[in-house]
Amino acid sequence: MGTHPRLRTAVDDALGWARSAGALSVADTARLDEATAQQVQRATAALRPALASSTIHVVWADTLADLPGALAQEGGEGRNGAGASERRKLLVIAVADPPTTSVTPVLEQGIGDLTVALPVGLELQGFFYDVLVYTVALPPHTHITGRYRTRIVPADTAVWSADLISALADFAGLRLSPEGTPTPRLPSALAIALHSFLTARSGSAWAVGSYPGSVTARFITDLEELAVHTGNPVLRSPNEHGLAAGAMARWILDRAPFILSATSGMVDEFRGTLANLTLARARGFLLFADVRGKWFPFQGTVHEHENSHDVFQARGLSVVELRRPETLREDLARAWAAYDRDMGPVILMASPAVLAYTDPQFGPDSVPSNPPPPTGLPSHRFTVRADHAADVLAVINSDQSRLLWQCGQLSPQESDLCHELARRCGVALCDSLTRPGTVAKYRRGALVPEYLGTMGMYGYSAAVHRFLHTDGQLRPRSEQWAFFLKSRLAESATPFSTATLTRRLRTVQITSEPRHLAPFVTLPIETELEPFLRWLSANHRVDDSLLTMRRKAIDEARDSAESNAGPPVLPMTMGFFFHHLNNTIERLITSEGYTYTSMIDVGRGGASAVRNLARTGPGFSGWYGRSLMGDALSALPAIATSRAGHVLAFTGDAAWMLVPDVIPTLVQQICLDHVPMRGNLSIFRLINGAHSLVNTWAETRRHTAPNSNTMVLNFIAPPSEHSYGPVTVRHHVIRGPDDLHTADLDTRLLQPEMIDVYSVVLAHDNAWDGLSLHGENDWRSLPKQATHDG
Repeated sequence: MGTHPRLRTAVDDALGWARSAGALSVADTARLDEATAQQVQRATAALRPALASSTIHVVWADTLADLPGALAQEGGEGRNGAGASERRKLLVIAVADPPTTSVTPVLEQGIGDLTVALPVGLELQGFFYDVLVYTVALPPHTHITGRYRTRIVPADTAVWSADLISALADFAGLRLSPEGTPTPRLPSALAIALHSFLTARSGSAWAVGSYPGSVTARFITDLEELAVHTGNPVLRSPNEHGLAAGAMARWILDRAPFILSATSGMVDEFRGTLANLTLARARGFLLFADVRGKWFPFQGTVHEHENSHDVFQARGLSVVELRRPETLREDLARAWAAYDRDMGPVILMASPAVLAYTDPQFGPDSVPSNPPPPTGLPSHRFTVRADHAADVLAVINSDQSRLLWQCGQLSPQESDLCHELARRCGVALCDSLTRPGTVAKYRRGALVPEYLGTMGMYGYSAAVHRFLHTDGQLRPRSEQWAFFLKSRLAESATPFSTATLTRRLRTVQITSEPRHLAPFVTLPIETELEPFLRWLSANHRVDDSLLTMRRKAIDEARDSAESNAGPPVLPMTMGFFFHHLNNTIERLITSEGYTYTSMIDVGRGGASAVRNLARTGPGFSGWYGRSLMGDALSALPAIATSRAGHVLAFTGDAAWMLVPDVIPTLVQQICLDHVPMRGNLSIFRLINGAHSLVNTWAETRRHTAPNSNTMVLNFIAPPSEHSYGPVTVRHHVIRGPDDLHTADLDTRLLQPEMIDVYSVVLAHDNAWDGLSLHGENDWRSLPKQATHDG
């Protein structure tokens, strides 16, 4: 737009006040209220020293694009070039087209172009606090302090002048003093070292995440700039715990390492996700500022009354202290060795001196470029007791029993081998509550006939139950085997007690970790999975009659499973909602080639999503490890912007209230960090007004009424839609079947660059929905054919 008609008046008045040295005229004083007049006088007094040796020079241009030409006409050469006897500064004022929203990159791009196009002899020195943008209105739905200050044009020109002279005084204090002159600086040596090391190990896969703190601010800026330059993701989160959840999800899904940075005293902010990262042996660094020597420090990691090393020791984490710049190379060598031991995150405790340390000799060549030789077994061999290997092969080849394989995280090669062996040997496949989608109902767009669903403490699929049980009881021990591949066989992996697993079910466990071998397993196998599967593939011999029997058992279990949809009452039941949502998902899979990443939070809704929805590949489950409510929701900013394709997230109302709102962080990453969201993100907030799992336990097992501490009060906002740069955020309310229809999920789930939040109002009921073995004897779980027998 053109120059605002009152802008020249406001500028002229402000400069007049500056030159008056605080002696405002009676007329000027009358235009201002008393407090504003006093501030103007203080501003002019602050300007006196700066104006004694500097000249204010005003250059006018209608747009930023016109500004370089206007500067050239004023004569840029020599104004502040080498040899100039007088130190001169320019106050540049331009009225550019205002951004449509405070999170658009319009002005930042314009200033970047301006920096390149300035005439010879002129240099743009400043940062966001030096730049004021006056616009006619601020965006109604956002507010952020960006890389510039945004103001609405004041209705009173005198107020505008007062604001301008205040900004000029700020500029003088920050920029015109000798210490305010910016000087080129090297990036942090520690940032260079960490960036170089992780890039050598993982290329552009690793990510950096940080929560701001004054001690770590410069280090974080340097590390993020290095990461952006090499295309590594920069993760955002409303808090440190969200950063850890995002790192955990990326490790589970993509084996992506990380470095997370937090300021002093913030160890506990990572919550139990720190334990989960250790349990998953996630590879990365967690860096904490470590300020010592203070008496009762404001924020302290290690001091006389608290030592966070105890937390790390309890988790079995490696800790490397980076105390002095002089020993940084030696200390980092210990950090690299700890990382390569592959035992979980490495904790770095860095002093302010180390965080601020720069060294022109500290480049990428200062770190090892290649990882040490692997200490594991060669890919073509496995080491295992010969009798166990022979027994497992005999079970597969000739045991007249049904086989169920629960698969942990599989590499692409392991996945191919598992599916091929399942097809050739008549093996039923299932995933788990903690690792959903490791095997799935659909693979590469095709139905997987051997897949029966999920097995776990919760979210137990009806088909898996039918496969292992008859008349509500486990089949005889001699009739079946349960294999657990790459599994710790933790309590959450099955609905069975240890006694049942020991005496009533024959089991095989395959793991490369000797300490993870369960004492109650029938045939424990210690080996890497891929070579073991290759050995089985080369040696299996299953005759046709046994293969037919096993396939028939799989088909009968799958075909007799109930839908548990229920009638279309209001509020909807959990079963009704997921039945209809699954129909939509399967229709999109088969007709549109739809694939998605599932993000499953802890709670009744998350368990029902695991049980009832067809998956197309691995997802992330907050049930992993400590089962932390809100972890899947907190991880969304990391996953939605770093993985290609669509994301479906499921969280209960209690988990929704437990963690901060992640939508602003997502929009910030997309709009300010310019990270594209390539698919659709749909978040289903499942609202039944209760800690439903606890209620069901009390009502069905204890026969007591739940009390108010399990109730969850929800405020449900009306439907809305807002666009922020390239992304649109929509909120929908689904209260019943009609809303499910009008929501048009077939279309919306496919729309990229959309964040759709669905508030789904549901009833609490005690339909067990795979929540325990006890519930599988409920009338709702009768096989399909039984419903026709009266």
